[in-house]
Amino acid sequence: MWQETPYTLPLVAVAAVTTVAALHIRRKHQVAAARTVSLVLFAGAGWALTYALEMGVVGLYYKILFSKLQYMSVIIITVAWLIFTFQYTGHEKWVTRRNVVLMSLIPLITLLLVFTNEYHALVWSSVTIREGPFVTSAYSHGPWFWVHTGYSYFLILSGCLLLISLLIHSQTFYRWQIILLLLAAFFPMFQNALYLLGLGPLSYLGVVIVTFPAVSLAAAWTLFHFRPGDILPVARGTVIEGMSDGVMVLDNQTRIVDANPVVEQLIGCPASQLIGQPIKDVWPEWVTQMEFPNMDTGREIEIQLHQERKQRTYDVRISPLTDWRDRTISHVVVLRDITESKRAAELLHESEEKFRTIFEHANDGIVLLDSCGTIIDVNRKVEDIFKYNREDLIGKRFFELNFPDMENMTELADLFTDIVNKNEPIPLILVEVKDKSGNDIYAEVSTKLIKRNGNVQGVLSIVRDITQRKKAEKKIKEALKEKEVLLREIHHRVKNNLQIISSLLKLQSTYIKDEQYTEMLRDSQNRVRSMALIHEKLYHSENLLNIDFETYIRSLTDELIRSYGAAEVAMNIKVDTIAIGVDTAIPCGLIINELVSNSLKHAFPDGKGEITITLHAIDGTIELTVSDTGVGIPDTVDFRTTETLGLRLVTILAEDQLDGDITLKRDAGTEFCITFPAQNRYAHG
Repeated sequence: MWQETPYTLPLVAVAAVTTVAALHIRRKHQVAAARTVSLVLFAGAGWALTYALEMGVVGLYYKILFSKLQYMSVIIITVAWLIFTFQYTGHEKWVTRRNVVLMSLIPLITLLLVFTNEYHALVWSSVTIREGPFVTSAYSHGPWFWVHTGYSYFLILSGCLLLISLLIHSQTFYRWQIILLLLAAFFPMFQNALYLLGLGPLSYLGVVIVTFPAVSLAAAWTLFHFRPGDILPVARGTVIEGMSDGVMVLDNQTRIVDANPVVEQLIGCPASQLIGQPIKDVWPEWVTQMEFPNMDTGREIEIQLHQERKQRTYDVRISPLTDWRDRTISHVVVLRDITESKRAAELLHESEEKFRTIFEHANDGIVLLDSCGTIIDVNRKVEDIFKYNREDLIGKRFFELNFPDMENMTELADLFTDIVNKNEPIPLILVEVKDKSGNDIYAEVSTKLIKRNGNVQGVLSIVRDITQRKKAEKKIKEALKEKEVLLREIHHRVKNNLQIISSLLKLQSTYIKDEQYTEMLRDSQNRVRSMALIHEKLYHSENLLNIDFETYIRSLTDELIRSYGAAEVAMNIKVDTIAIGVDTAIPCGLIINELVSNSLKHAFPDGKGEITITLHAIDGTIELTVSDTGVGIPDTVDFRTTETLGLRLVTILAEDQLDGDITLKRDAGTEFCITFPAQNRYAHG
């Protein structure tokens, strides 16, 4: 028989809402803590539903049956709660199969005793029907019930203690998360205690109808407003602890609320002695070089600190940390040791000064022209070569002067126009001209485009007088031939040496059992192989200055497919006829190697898919695209700041080596697009 109660529909609604929340959490959040929360909510939904059924049925047999089923949910909730707190507070290493079995031992015994209670009466000694507004059941609890209750309270309180410990050392932002979780645990315990003591407002109404709406709302608020499933306090700690830079968090009163081991080492105190202390009290040396309390965020400052009797330079960056209302609650201070890079920059500056002096006193003539061919400036060597005064040359177009003969003048004018219009500087040309006195001059002229914002502003020409060398032209040609043979031999030997390195890496990987290190060696081997392949193509190329890049890409991808055993992944290569120089081919090859390797490793869980590589010249730029039809990179991953070496290497090569831009599309699979200037990227034969 069935009876209508005012609690049946609310309990069913609680079960439905809790189930929807659990499904949403499990689908949207992939971290272990979120999955555990979803398990708690699923169990809570089962508890509410079985309690609704117990309240609705009239017969004693069915009331006892649904009461037994409720124990399953209670057991899951208590054990899963403690597991969740382990994961949330950074003690995930405690969640082992052995520990879970030990935690579940008493709950499993409870479950066994519940379903066999008729034979021993350890959980309840008797059950009676109680009349009232509706029929309910009253239990006389046995000794094991109190064991079960005490153990359940022990599990819940243990989790609460972990949360309280984390609450003490957490930032304000995370404290609200933890407080909500503690309240979500406290109210069920409190209501249950009232129920067991008979002090509840309705003695026949169990804890579920009162507490689980609050638990569901607290969990939903914590999840969807603060998103603990994505950003846990321990996750923040793991990142900070593992950083090589010093990181500390200061509140609005410049008190230290967090510090990583690097900062502990710099200050000379453990974090336990730093937390809560004003920065000016524990680190006065640093504070004297900063402006407090007015901290401008987003700025970079260089400071000098003494460490181990040596002065070291640090780059300090201060960024705001805001809560969900965009209010600044603290500041993150990152200290990066730039001592070595600073020294390197100083050495580089000294080197530049030396080279600048050499340039200004060069034995070659230097001519600076605008985009129309008008001479802007010349050095003293030009005056010596052509016997013209500086004032005679500046302001005039070079083809208006008398020193080229008529045949060369037209040819040089056309060549200059091509250089400017096509953005293709000529590495070296030989010209025959006359000086002011009419003497024949043989000169080697090289050019370099001068650009501003991608537009050609002028041409820098280096003029070398080779009149005396002209008499030895035959020997020079022979020497150039020998040089070509030597360059081929160098490429051949570099290729062989790189192959030896690749083979050594492969051999070393066979002695390593750890899959992580084996994978790292294989990635390094593929990078070395991509560079060796460039030198191999150059060795076999008729022109040592350029590479057939389409053939190179096909050879490289074939090697990668064999390396990763991805025979069922299709390669679609579309490359324009572009001759790429070695300075561009090496970074492009490494970029293709990293992106294709990344796709082969992560994009195709079933081992099937397609990778497309395109290389096109578009309006003065080269566009390199590598895309796949795989599972794609999650939206939460920023390839520019990721800790993986591969994607960081791609960004560095694209932006620093190629002076280009890199973008990522996640619409269908993954697509990386790198564009870089075509000027100076084509090779000339």
